[in-house]
Amino acid sequence: MEYMVRDAFWAHGRAIVLLDPNAYLDKPAFGAARRKSRKPVQNLRAYSPAGEMLWQAEQPEFADHYYRIESRDPLVALSFSAYRCDIDPGSGQILKKTFQK
Repeated sequence: MEYMVRDAFWAHGRAIVLLDPNAYLDKPAFGAARRKSRKPVQNLRAYSPAGEMLWQAEQPEFADHYYRIESRDPLVALSFSAYRCDIDPGSGQILKKTFQK
């Protein structure tokens, strides 16, 4: 992995991996990059047993990222922008999102 792993587990025949968003955001090069338009941090991913990336989870907002897996089955992740997202483990798409604030 290119960043530290915060959580990882097997589900539905694939490895679900939550990369630590702070590992990306704390990189010295990020200071200059954040002033430019950039892709959002897509830090929730699924990999095949062979290591092929199958998907990167949909983000609830453009500049958001996930910080915690609340549930493994069903797959539920919490985002920095206070969304609780039910994620389809087969595609990485958000099935349901709830604003928590």
